[in-house]
Amino acid sequence: MTDDLTPPLPPRAVVTVDTGPQRPAPQHAEPTAPVFVLVHGIGVSSRYFERLVPALAEEGRVVALDLPGFGKAKPFRPGRGLSIAEFADSVAALLDDAGITDAVVVGHSMGTQIAVCLAARRPDLVRGLALLGPVMAPQDRNAVKAGVLLGIDTLREDTRGNRLVIGDYLHCGPAWYLATLPAMLEFRTEEELEHTTVPVVVVRGARDPIARDEWVAELAKRSGGTAARVPSVAHLVMHGAPWRTAALISQLVRVPG
Repeated sequence: MTDDLTPPLPPRAVVTVDTGPQRPAPQHAEPTAPVFVLVHGIGVSSRYFERLVPALAEEGRVVALDLPGFGKAKPFRPGRGLSIAEFADSVAALLDDAGITDAVVVGHSMGTQIAVCLAARRPDLVRGLALLGPVMAPQDRNAVKAGVLLGIDTLREDTRGNRLVIGDYLHCGPAWYLATLPAMLEFRTEEELEHTTVPVVVVRGARDPIARDEWVAELAKRSGGTAARVPSVAHLVMHGAPWRTAALISQLVRVPG
C-alpha cells in the first residue's frame, strides 16, 4: 500500500535492442569492440533505428533504448513533462545498470540534446557523440515553426520511415508529446556542447529541413568536431542512408580519446 508520502519512482528508459557482447571483432575494429548507444527523438521510439543497428553491429555492440513514456518504456505520467536533463539521467541509469561505460552515444533529433546533456553530466559514460539531425536551431524554437518543419520533412521521407514515425506518434499520444515539447524547444544544445570534451560528429541529411547546414556547422564549431552531409536523404538520415551514417559514426571509434 502506498500513500502520498511515497516518493515517485524515477523515470526509466528501457533497452529494446542489445546485440550483446560482440562476436570476434573484425580485423579493422578495435580488439575490444565499442558500444554504440542509440537515443531516439521526441514522439518516436528506437524502432526507426532498425536499419542502423545491423550497420553499426559490424563495428561493435549496439544498444538501443526507448525513453520514458515512449515506445516500450513504461507509460510515464508524472503530471508534467521531463527535462532534457531528466531524460539524460534515465539513460545514465540504464547504462549504469548494464555496466556500460565509454560508449559512443548516437542521438537523433531530440535525442541529440539528450546525448549532449549526458556527456556533460556523466563524462565517464561517453567516449564520443554522434549527433544526427540535431534540433533546434535558435530561429526554430517555437512550436509552430517546429510543426511546419516536421510537416515538410514528412513529404521528403520514404513510406517506411513515415510509417514508423507516425505509428510511434500515435502510440505516444498527443498529451505526452506536448508535455515533452517545451523541454526540446528550450534546450540550448550549442551552449551545452561547450561543456563536453569528447569527439563529436554532427550529421545531417542533405534534404533535412530541420537540421540545416548553418546549424550543423555551428554545432561542429562549438564542439570542435566535424560536420557531415549525407546526400539524398532528409531528417531520418540513419534510416535513409544507414551504412553511410554508420561509417560516419564509426569514425569516432578511431579518434584517440
